[in-house]
Amino acid sequence: MGLSRKSQSRISRFARRFGGSLVNLIGKSLRLEVRGWGRFQHLAKTGSPLVFQFWHGDMFIAWYLTAPLKPAAIVSQAGDGDIASAVLEGLNYETFRGSSTRGGKKAYRGMIRYLRKQEIKISAFASDGPRGPRREMKPGTYVAAQHLDGYIIPTATISKWALRARGWDKFAIPLPFSRAIASFGEPIRVNPKLRGKALDEAIEQASLLCKIHQEELDNSF
Repeated sequence: MGLSRKSQSRISRFARRFGGSLVNLIGKSLRLEVRGWGRFQHLAKTGSPLVFQFWHGDMFIAWYLTAPLKPAAIVSQAGDGDIASAVLEGLNYETFRGSSTRGGKKAYRGMIRYLRKQEIKISAFASDGPRGPRREMKPGTYVAAQHLDGYIIPTATISKWALRARGWDKFAIPLPFSRAIASFGEPIRVNPKLRGKALDEAIEQASLLCKIHQEELDNSF
């Protein structure tokens, strides 16, 4: 989000008390059109693991909509992660703290073990976080779907009126009562056997599909 440590600390304290409620309050106020929700419903009902793919700067509305599904998520141990973790826990997400530089493998293994024990296996990844580049999928989203033998659900959101941060991710907070759209794309079936170059190509292709999905929505207003 590109905030100073002092600002992160203040917002984290606020988020622990009010973050989840605030997301729900703003989400309920939006004039929100939801597209493609039915695309993954049959998969969830049959127990297929689902990995929701979010872009780091556009996940506020996605948090609100997927919260009733109680997804699992890995959240960075950096200051921005304190804010996100507090908000997500307030939305009944199951969070695991870690990043590529600190505690990431432990958090990842913990999340996979947790999901394998669940009857409904749903997780969510900010695919281009925590440091970007913006809207470029990191391997974690695809590899998580591989370990679970499931599907990636491309998720795109846009709000007509929103406040955007100045950081690399341009994190957007929709303004109350704004028109907004959330779109869930065609589920991407992941091949659990891919490795090496074939895996890199599959991640690149999935990233492109998810990026196009968001970009098609960007010009809605």
